[in-house]
This record gives sequence, structure tokens and C-alpha cells, in this order.
Amino acid sequence: MNNYTYIADEQLWGPEKWESLELNYNKKISNAVSEDKAYDFGKELGRKILKNYSKSFFTVTRFLPKHKRDLVEIVYAAVRYPDEIVDTFNFSDEQKENLLNDWGEKFKFSRQYTSLISSVNNKVPVVLSGFRKLSLDKSIPEKYYFSFLDAMKKDIKTKSYKNMDDLIDNYIYGSAIVVGYFLAYIYGAIKDKSVKDLLKPSKELGIALQLTNIARDVYEDYFRGRYYTPVDLLDLPKNEIELEGYVINARKILALEAESWYVKAEKGTE
Repeated sequence: MNNYTYIADEQLWGPEKWESLELNYNKKISNAVSEDKAYDFGKELGRKILKNYSKSFFTVTRFLPKHKRDLVEIVYAAVRYPDEIVDTFNFSDEQKENLLNDWGEKFKFSRQYTSLISSVNNKVPVVLSGFRKLSLDKSIPEKYYFSFLDAMKKDIKTKSYKNMDDLIDNYIYGSAIVVGYFLAYIYGAIKDKSVKDLLKPSKELGIALQLTNIARDVYEDYFRGRYYTPVDLLDLPKNEIELEGYVINARKILALEAESWYVKAEKGTE
């Protein structure tokens, strides 16, 4: 893989920073006077992570009612850390996969705790302990989070996709659709509707947004060795000379596909 310098809007944290935050908030929660106070600390950590990594999303979420905003911040933290393992941490692919597997095992281990303090005291990371509590409170099926972790593993190993169905079913589902489901459970349904009614438009919007993100990052992903544009629609570039044309055509293909999903999502929310 070529050496490539990524320019990011956010301040990226290395594993040492994440470990420092974990130790700090682990101590706060362990010494909390109540479960409510412990949960407040978990929300505080989520807020800190969101504010550091996405100032634009952080600003937008200020318009949500506080009780929903707090939960969105917990979700963000739960998906951000695995994403950082894959994209930012300077580890081998094997080390990254081991970290993701360990993270998933810790989430399984958290099943036995309904107390946030007990979970943290039994070495479940603060981010996962908070997300487990949120999932229990909002009845979010845990299978969605495991699907998310599976998608992160695909970013380590899978470098291309056969067709659009392959991309959506085997990558976008875990990397974006299930995150939309998390938010649907948090936001809740309006009168005469159920959360299940929200899942279809959430899925459609998740696909549209992720295709948009993929289109934006085609150039950068080339240097990561990732080709999300289905190979039945566009041949992979053989070298950097072909890269400019590949990027232009890939963005056109992905933008058109995204637009069709935005239309579906809009109809589903009417």
C-alpha cells in the first residue's frame, strides 16, 4: 500500500488517549454515588468523543431534546472506537481483528449486568457498558451491534464488492443501516406508529448516506486498498495513472445510486 497522508477535520486519538479516557471514566463510574450518576458519566464520555470527532454532527445534535441527545452520544462512542481501530490505529491487520474480536466478546460479557457500575467494575469498557444499558432501556436487539462489528472486520479484509447487492447486504448493512436502527429506537415513533415502522425508511436513508460517504472518500479509499464501487459496474484501476478517471466514474455511479435511495427514504417518511 502506498504511503499516504490523510487530512482529517477531526483530532484523531491514538490508543493511548482512548486508554487514558477509559481509566479516567472507569474511576468516576466506580466511585459514583448512584446508577443515575454513573450513567451521567457514561454520557459525558460519549459527548466528549462526539465533540472531538465530529464538530458538525455535535452541533446538529444540540437541537435534539437532551434525553435523546445523550443517547445519541453513547451510540456514537460505541461505533467510533471500533472504526478507529480499523482506520486510525497503527496496528497490523491481525492486531486490529483481534481487538475487534475482543471488543465483541466484552459486549457479550456485558449481557450479565443490568447495573452500569457492576459492568464497569467487571472490566467491561465504559463505552460498551453505557451502550449495553442504552440497548436494554430501548430494547435494541444486540444482533445489530454485532453486525456493525462484522462490517468493521470487512474493512480489514474485504477490498472489493461484486455488485450493489453485495455492497449493501455485506457492508452497508452493518456499517450504516444498523446505526440508523439504533437511532430509530432512540428517537421513537410518532402517534399511531411503532419503531418497526421506522426501520424501512431508516434502512433506505442509511444506504443513501453511506453511499454518499463512500462517493466522497473514493480517492482516499484507493490508498487504503478499498474499492467499494461494485466491480460489475466499474473496473478497478490498475495503477495511479487510471485513478483520476476511476474516481470520477465511481462518484457518478455511487451518487446516482444514492439518489435513488434518498427518494425511497423520503417517500417512506411521508
